[in-house]
Amino acid sequence: MYMLIKAQLASKWELENIYTLDEALKLYALHRMDKDIEAAQSKELAKKGNRRR
Repeated sequence: MYMLIKAQLASKWELENIYTLDEALKLYALHRMDKDIEAAQSKELAKKGNRRR
C-alpha cells in the first residue's frame, strides 16, 4: 500500500477509511499494469532506436 501513497494515488487516510482492501489491491494492480506498459513501450522505443543505426 506504500506504493499507492508514494505514487500519490491515495493517502494513508483514504486507504484506512475509504477504500476496502479489495479496492486498494485493484488500484495497486492498475498502477503496476500502467508501469509495466510504460516499461515495455520504453524498451520497444530503445529497440527501434538501435535498429536505425
